[in-house]
Amino acid sequence: MQVNWGAAHEPGWQVLDVAGADPSGLVAARRWAQAKLASLADADRVDAVIVVGELLENAYVHANGPRQLRLHVTHDPCQVTVAVADTGTGEPRLRVPSRSGGRGLLLVDELALAWGVSHHDDGKVVWARLACEDQHRLSGRSSG
Repeated sequence: MQVNWGAAHEPGWQVLDVAGADPSGLVAARRWAQAKLASLADADRVDAVIVVGELLENAYVHANGPRQLRLHVTHDPCQVTVAVADTGTGEPRLRVPSRSGGRGLLLVDELALAWGVSHHDDGKVVWARLACEDQHRLSGRSSG
């Protein structure tokens, strides 16, 4: 399942408007994501917040800044989708790391089950889907 521009209006999406924010807004966006993903296991939340930071930073560097940060969690199976909408037209691509960068999408590629880009008339949405442990099911198990 790809994430398209209109997906933010579908049930279950958490949306943060970040249009016009400068790169210092990354800290607030990461905190927002961390709070919205509080039900995830610590390691899964950390991975998702890393992806949030990388996708937002790429939008600042390559696309005149992000417009929206979107999060969606499903529980069967447990997956987190992180999506960043921007007005850029470029195609994100993996590249060989150098002193000037190139590690962000490699990290996203390593952490995610899948990632991609959906283009639309006003730009694009770069998204990544990560596996997670379903805390709802884990809390329902009996120990012993």
